[in-house]
Amino acid sequence: MKRDARSYLYRVAIVLVVVSVIPALLSSAYNTNLFMKQTVQLVDSKNETELIRTGTLMERTLQQIIDFSSATAADARFANLQTATDQWKAWSELNKLLYANPFIAEYMLYNGDDRSLLISNYGIERNPERSSIPWIVTEAPKLPLYQFELKNGHFGQDRQYVSIIQKLPGQQREPNYFIFNVDLDKIYNSFLSELNVGAELYNYYLTDAGGTIMYHRDKEYIGKPMSGIMRDDSSIRINRHKLDAFNWELVGAVNTELLYKDVTVFKNKVLAVVFAVIALMAVFIVIGARELYKPFRSIVSRVAESEELLRKSLLRRLIMGETPISPYMDRLIHVMSSRRVVAIITPTPQNDGEKSEEATATLMQSLENRLTASFRAELFREPNGDCLALFQLEHGDASRFLTELLLALDDKQLESTVISIGGIHSLENIHKSYIEAMYAYNIGRIYTTDSRLYCYNKLPMDYAAPLKAPAIEELELAIRQQNERSFTETLNVLFSEQLSVVEYNLNFYQVVSLLLRLFGQNSLTFLNELNRLITDKGIMNVTAVKQFVFAKFHSYRDYAEETKDYAGKIRDYVAEHYTVNFSLDEMAEHLGITKQHLITVCKKRYNRTPVEYLNEYRIEEAKRLLSDTRTKIADIGTRSGFNSNSYFAKVFKQYTGITASEYRELLFSRKREQEPQTADS
Repeated sequence: MKRDARSYLYRVAIVLVVVSVIPALLSSAYNTNLFMKQTVQLVDSKNETELIRTGTLMERTLQQIIDFSSATAADARFANLQTATDQWKAWSELNKLLYANPFIAEYMLYNGDDRSLLISNYGIERNPERSSIPWIVTEAPKLPLYQFELKNGHFGQDRQYVSIIQKLPGQQREPNYFIFNVDLDKIYNSFLSELNVGAELYNYYLTDAGGTIMYHRDKEYIGKPMSGIMRDDSSIRINRHKLDAFNWELVGAVNTELLYKDVTVFKNKVLAVVFAVIALMAVFIVIGARELYKPFRSIVSRVAESEELLRKSLLRRLIMGETPISPYMDRLIHVMSSRRVVAIITPTPQNDGEKSEEATATLMQSLENRLTASFRAELFREPNGDCLALFQLEHGDASRFLTELLLALDDKQLESTVISIGGIHSLENIHKSYIEAMYAYNIGRIYTTDSRLYCYNKLPMDYAAPLKAPAIEELELAIRQQNERSFTETLNVLFSEQLSVVEYNLNFYQVVSLLLRLFGQNSLTFLNELNRLITDKGIMNVTAVKQFVFAKFHSYRDYAEETKDYAGKIRDYVAEHYTVNFSLDEMAEHLGITKQHLITVCKKRYNRTPVEYLNEYRIEEAKRLLSDTRTKIADIGTRSGFNSNSYFAKVFKQYTGITASEYRELLFSRKREQEPQTADS
């Protein structure tokens, strides 16, 4: 025992150590991932800072170019160039300024009068359309004084330029213009070439405000929209910096997947190792937990078995009527449906001794398997060999349940058992279903028929549609009138010794049916007493049967006194529930009588069926509402309890002979006729 305890403690210690390792591994994985993220953020920040720094330097340089061109255009030496001599002098001065700004590769002076073009280091071009700026002829006149225009870059001697055109002041009819060609290749080599260290990694280029590429290391992209080289790739990160001097943008595209490839590979390796170790530890923990759980497994299993036995025991006691339902029982029973029915399954007697008991056990097990697979059912084995079955139904149709039950069982199972079924009730009244199942069994087995399925709502003798004995009507009249002499004589006729067994059984069933109808709300007590009579003494004991029926004759007087005011209860129920739809079964159950007795009382007291009485009450209420013009006729039908306007119109015309609108018009016509009389009086 000590060795087992020490071994158990060792296992606990090992599991605790393994469990404590997992948080450490998770913490390491988290810290590694955090470090990698910070590294990536640092690199991204560096790239963005480099873009801003380069953009700032480029912005300063481009602004210097603009300032230089503006200062040159405003120089007095280049004003009032009216003659060719003045223009050549200006051109000479321009050649001296050729190297004043390293990024201006070429100067041009355009004469608006003769449309000639003086080009630095070249000379004069009489036809500007053959020059590198053929657009000068059409674009120059549009330019206002002291303002410059930036013209998109062009190729010149395999180099990329962008032109700045400036209008010069003067008195001549057509002004002169300065053109400064900025060398974009020098700007790229000075600022961007060092950033584009890898063709697949970095890509820095220039675009104008509309997204057209002004300069790119791949010359084939120049002049094309930026979208033409943009790939739909989440790994490409785009950063921009505005260059206000030229109204351009410096664009930086970084391939982050390639940039962080080594970092990502390292991170994935670390995480893979960590999670592999965690998975291995988890396996050890599961194995260790199972080992640690073994001492408690049997205890938990026994507790679960005990709770299941307690639940089934309480449910059986509830079915047998030995205990009322309580909140604690409700928790154990797991109520799922408000419609339940009890069936008593009785195996057919066998004559093979031990073989019979084994065959019966096998049969009951196969029945249990089939029923639990086809229905939500629970079965309870009884000491006498019978079996109680409790079914949960999703509907309240007894005939449909019988059909489903017949389809669920095979021919051998049906031939080897007798199944007696009670009525459909809620869990609180499930004992009533058991009593009704016992009644179906006791009554059904009296008759020698081929049927092995007895249902309280439809016993075998109901299928044969037997003729009702005249003495039954005399017996009912004697009970209602409390005529003891007539009752005794009729009872002796019904249970005479000269009757055959079939006739005797038929009379017994009809007498029982009569008493069930007369003692509607006390039918459960009556059925319980009847079951005890059949079980203890049998129905062939004429003396016991007559004593039982005679006792019911005397008890009917008290029962009739309790139930004589059903006409008033019908009136009150209709007055309270006429606005909603309800069935005769619901009304009869509320009043505590059978549906047939409800119809009988209503016809006797009100000379109409319950449905006719209800419709008449609703029509009277509709008449009252029609006197109010503010209520729409469509709403009156609903407020009177009719579930559709068409049905309301049909019933209203059936009871009044006119439509609802005609009735309202008739009411107001009468009111208008009475108003003058009231005024005259």
